[in-house]
Amino acid sequence: MMKDHSRALRRHHAERLKKKRQFYFYSWPDKLSPARLGKVVNTPAPCSCHLCGNPRKYFDERSVQEKRWMQLVE
Repeated sequence: MMKDHSRALRRHHAERLKKKRQFYFYSWPDKLSPARLGKVVNTPAPCSCHLCGNPRKYFDERSVQEKRWMQLVE
């Protein structure tokens, strides 16, 4: 029973994200092509450079959640 709803929910979220992400900054001033839009729904970051990627990988910086946790523990 739950499986039927999960497919509909996945499709709903995919359509919602497609509407939201069709004008991402790297597509300006035009809309994204359907193929690129499908990729952006699953992987919103255009690449994994130091600007787009995880700050820990490039700057050894902790996430906000980790910083909060460290304050509570210490």
